[in-house]
Amino acid sequence: MSKKTDDEIERIHYTFTEAQEFLGISHQTLYKLMREGLPSHKIGKKRVFLKEDLTRWIKEH
Repeated sequence: MSKKTDDEIERIHYTFTEAQEFLGISHQTLYKLMREGLPSHKIGKKRVFLKEDLTRWIKEH
């Protein structure tokens, strides 16, 4: 079994900025969506968004 390179590893989460770009919204709007229930998680001091959660949010709203 060969080890995958960084380019081959599928990312399952986005940073705050990446989530903002993925959704095509401003950071104020992303904060608003978080207050309205958009799931996010803390890893250390960083807030991340699971790709699966963002896709589900888009489909449901």
